[in-house]
Amino acid sequence: MLATTCFWQDIYQAVENGGRIEGILEPSRALILFDTKAGDRYDLYVQTEKAWANHVATDIHAILSAFRLSRIGRKRLTIHIYGERLVDEERIDTLTFDIPAKVTLSRAICSPTTEEERFRMLAIALDRKKKGELKKRFSFGKPQVVYGLLFVTFLVMWLAESVGSTLDPNTLIAFGAKVNPLIEQGEWWRLITPMFLHIGWFHFSINMFALFSLGPLVERMYGSARFLMIYVIGGILATTASYAFSESISAGASGALFGLVGALLYFGLRDRSLFMKTLGPPLFIMLGLNVGLAFVLGASLDHFAHVGGLVGGFVVSGVVGLPDEDNRTQRILFSVLTIILFGFLYGYGSW
Repeated sequence: MLATTCFWQDIYQAVENGGRIEGILEPSRALILFDTKAGDRYDLYVQTEKAWANHVATDIHAILSAFRLSRIGRKRLTIHIYGERLVDEERIDTLTFDIPAKVTLSRAICSPTTEEERFRMLAIALDRKKKGELKKRFSFGKPQVVYGLLFVTFLVMWLAESVGSTLDPNTLIAFGAKVNPLIEQGEWWRLITPMFLHIGWFHFSINMFALFSLGPLVERMYGSARFLMIYVIGGILATTASYAFSESISAGASGALFGLVGALLYFGLRDRSLFMKTLGPPLFIMLGLNVGLAFVLGASLDHFAHVGGLVGGFVVSGVVGLPDEDNRTQRILFSVLTIILFGFLYGYGSW
């Protein structure tokens, strides 16, 4: 029985549904596609003119090698086989392939039609369009501010360590750590300076690695100016949350880093599909490092600053907006919300 669809028509539908073409073996003999929605699945489309199952298997082994599909590890791989009915068609289901991926076979008995060329052009054009849109989404800025923040934070750390030890509360206080009584006395800059100061080199290293991993992604998404506003204002709101709910001396960039996480969450509300594809490793690295830091620093970790930074980064992202969105009413509402949030935290801390 012939299938109702064939090689390029199925590929076009897969691209429409979120697939991304990773490679083509010409002349249109095989194509590898990554399922961006699933995130852990590849689809290999193979068009064959062979008459026997073992010959089809030989072809597929060569294609697997050509695409280097052994490198995808234990991800899922569906192999779609297209062509005329084989002499030993029943043997198709018994084919096995020596790669780590979990392989599933899909069979379509069909002959190429005059529509195939049209679907080939449509699939390739749609794939290029989607890749162009994805590239544009991450081309609003270069990670220049990230490197500037890394340098400034290192400079502050080096200066503090050259004077004393950042494990010494006196050194931390001298270099601008958050100290509630001093803020109450009018030293408002201590709501800003803690994000550039760290408690020991380990604390510094783990936060700067997180900034290096997460920052470039957010800066490319939002642009440099918006990124800087999210980082700094998110960091201020993080310190203010700590001021409101914690009496401890505190310092560190983790509140501002959680502000970047808040920016990603805001982006997720605007584009859920792309959010799931791009969130991945950088965010989990940052969160994993934070969990590791919790075990090392224990009770000294400022969770109030983290929550404040997360919420702060989200609302500030609503204020600045994404580079390609223009919603003045939304920005006004988020601006009011940001002011209310800061006023509540600062007022509660001063009360």
